[in-house]
Amino acid sequence: MVIAADVGYLHARNLGIQVDVVVGDLDSLDRENLETANSRLVIEEHPQDKDESDLALALSFARTVGATNIDILTGGGGRLDHLLVSSMLLASEENIDQRIITHCGASRVIALKPGKAFDLGDVVGSQVSIIALESDSRITTTGLRWNLSLADAVPIFSSLGLSNEIIDHPTIEVAQGVLLVIVTSRDL
Repeated sequence: MVIAADVGYLHARNLGIQVDVVVGDLDSLDRENLETANSRLVIEEHPQDKDESDLALALSFARTVGATNIDILTGGGGRLDHLLVSSMLLASEENIDQRIITHCGASRVIALKPGKAFDLGDVVGSQVSIIALESDSRITTTGLRWNLSLADAVPIFSSLGLSNEIIDHPTIEVAQGVLLVIVTSRDL
């Protein structure tokens, strides 16, 4: 199932991707053109004055229909605030237990917590950055140029985990805390 968050519908259409559902306030889309373009399209429209972003609403819709693997495709839209909040949404209480991967250009972002596996394939040769979202986060890594152990506390929002290299099949195991892991392919 392909769920577009508002103007993501246009991006998907430009990529030749068939959209099943559009969720959002539709401030960037014309509802009549949407219905004309695809009569089977489900539209979940929300008020423009709302507390959640269109992406947060789309993720909520995905949870409601029982999605178990969610891939978010984004170009960032040139809005740093949206890109940051969208990345943080992966680690929110509602989403952290889901398998959600954000794809942005050559990068993929996932959120990890204790017991949640790092399961991105085909990453050897990529760069990886690990950002702690909670104080005193602790992880163990293997397969990186500079591995971390439980003895290494990763400070919240620190640059300690920035720009590492994946040199072998990696493991990233979280013992404590919540972290964002950003893998950037050098091949793209």
